[in-house]
Amino acid sequence: MAHKNIIFDLGGVILDINMQKALNGFAALGLPQNELRFDVGETADLMHHYQLGHFTTDEFCKLVAAKCNPGTTPEQVANAWNSICIGIPERKLNAIKALKQNANVYLLSNTNDLHWQYCLDHWFNAGDNRCEDFFDKVFLSQDLHLEKPGAKIFEYVTKTIGAVRDSEASGAVTTDTIFFDDNIDNVNAAKNCGIQAMRITPDFDWVEYFKVLN
Repeated sequence: MAHKNIIFDLGGVILDINMQKALNGFAALGLPQNELRFDVGETADLMHHYQLGHFTTDEFCKLVAAKCNPGTTPEQVANAWNSICIGIPERKLNAIKALKQNANVYLLSNTNDLHWQYCLDHWFNAGDNRCEDFFDKVFLSQDLHLEKPGAKIFEYVTKTIGAVRDSEASGAVTTDTIFFDDNIDNVNAAKNCGIQAMRITPDFDWVEYFKVLN
């Protein structure tokens, strides 16, 4: 089945990430041990608000630097946080470009300006690449001030791209749109909003999925 609209998450789907590298980087800067869980605590709150675009990069880096060893610079904080970004395999970049020849390709990510700019500088806008070569539109939590798995961000995206729903189908699911994410909560939230969604796991490769589909 061909898809008119293909929506990708970024980290864990297109971008290979390693949270432990960021944890190690912040530990080396002296971030207190009780702040080295990025799901709870003051630093986690800062990261969450930064991801929602409530802080500028400069403000975020200075706030985190203040929690680290004396003399820690905002640049060191930025480098530690960006160390989570491992790389984007060339096969994925090529696959996205190929998909864009016959479908609308979108990015929907909970991310922040540091990580997004890093991806632009190293892959999407690197060399002869341009971001528009890969995506028809980019939807980022930092710009929308919304995040997955909230329903509002999915509703906004489907409305913006004009996703078509089959009113006769159970749950009125989209007939022309599919979404890929590695987070099961995001996948389930998308499904609850009527979007066809598939979870990326170590056993499921979206590049191979589209090869088989075609």
